[in-house]
Amino acid sequence: MSEGIIQKKIMEKLEDLGLTQYGFMKAQALSQDSLAYFKEREERNFTTSFEENDLLRKVNLRSEMENAQTIISVAFPYFYDAYIHKEGYFSLYTLGQDYHIVVKDYLEKVADVIRSHGYEAKVFADNNSLPERYIAYASYVGEIGKNHMLITKEYGSYVFLGEILTNLVLDTRERDYHEIPLHSICGECTNCIKACPTQILGSEYYDTKRCMSYITQSKEVPDEDLLLFKGRLFGCDTCQRSCPLNRKVKTSPIEAFRPREYMKYPNLRELLELSNQEFLKYKETSSGWRGKKLLQRNAMVELVRKGNTLDLERLPTEYLREYYHRLERLFNI
Repeated sequence: MSEGIIQKKIMEKLEDLGLTQYGFMKAQALSQDSLAYFKEREERNFTTSFEENDLLRKVNLRSEMENAQTIISVAFPYFYDAYIHKEGYFSLYTLGQDYHIVVKDYLEKVADVIRSHGYEAKVFADNNSLPERYIAYASYVGEIGKNHMLITKEYGSYVFLGEILTNLVLDTRERDYHEIPLHSICGECTNCIKACPTQILGSEYYDTKRCMSYITQSKEVPDEDLLLFKGRLFGCDTCQRSCPLNRKVKTSPIEAFRPREYMKYPNLRELLELSNQEFLKYKETSSGWRGKKLLQRNAMVELVRKGNTLDLERLPTEYLREYYHRLERLFNI
C-alpha cells in the first residue's frame, strides 16, 4: 500500500477520534536558530527541572528514534467550561483524567494504523526530550502567542500536545522558527502580558521558573511567591483566561477530560487533611504527580490567606508545620 493511502488512513483515524488539529513534519535536526534560542534560555537560567537539559538531544528530532522519518504532532483539546471556584481552584487542565494516560492511549490507536502496515511507530505524551510546542508550531498545528503557548484555531491554547515518531515517509509541511517572536496571531493585544501575576511575559525569552504554574508545583516556595497564590491550588490559567482567542473555543470531544466534581469544587479542609487513600483520586488527575504534601500545602496557603487559623498539632508533617509558621507571619494571623 502506498504511503499516501496510509497517510489518508492515519488522518481518518485522527478525525474519528475527534482530533482535528494535527500536522506532519520531517524528523530532522532543528535549525541553528532554534538551537540558539534554547541555548540562550539555558544561559539565562530560564529553564526548569522539568525540561530536557541536553540541548543537542533536544534539537535532534531523531534522538528518541534513530530511524524516524516523520513526526506527527497532535493537539488534544481539554476545555469544557471556564469555571472558577472562589474557595480555591485547580487549573483547567487538571480537572479530568491525567492527560499523560489519555494522550498516550489515543496516540497508540493511531500508531497501530501505521504498525498494521509494517512500519514502526513510537508515541510520546510529555515524557520525552522533544520540544513539543515548537514541533507543533513547525508542523502548522497552531501559532505561538505572546504567552508562549501554542494557540490552535478551534481550541485556542487549551490543548495538550503529543507526538508519533515513525519510519514511514509521509507528506509533510514545516516551517522554521524565525517567525515565532513576531507572535503574529496576537496582533497588538497585550492582555496576557498585563495579566501575568509574575510579569514574565513580553519578551522572546521568559523565565519558566517564574511562571505561577511552575511555582505552585514547586516543593520550596519563597515568601514573596506564597503571597501570589491567591486561590491557585495547582497550576495557573491567568494568561489563558485573559486571551481573546480563548473566549469562543470549542468544547473538548474527549470524555476523559470532562471535569470531575471534586476537582471543580475542592474542599480546602478536606484537601489539607487528605489521607493516603483519599489522595488516590487526585493521582488519577494531572494534579497528583507532585505528591500529597504539595496539595495540602497549597490548600493551607488559601485557608490562611482567607483568615483561617489552624491547629498546629493536627498538621501531619514538619513540612506543613514549617509552612504554617511562615504563613502566619505573612498574613498576620
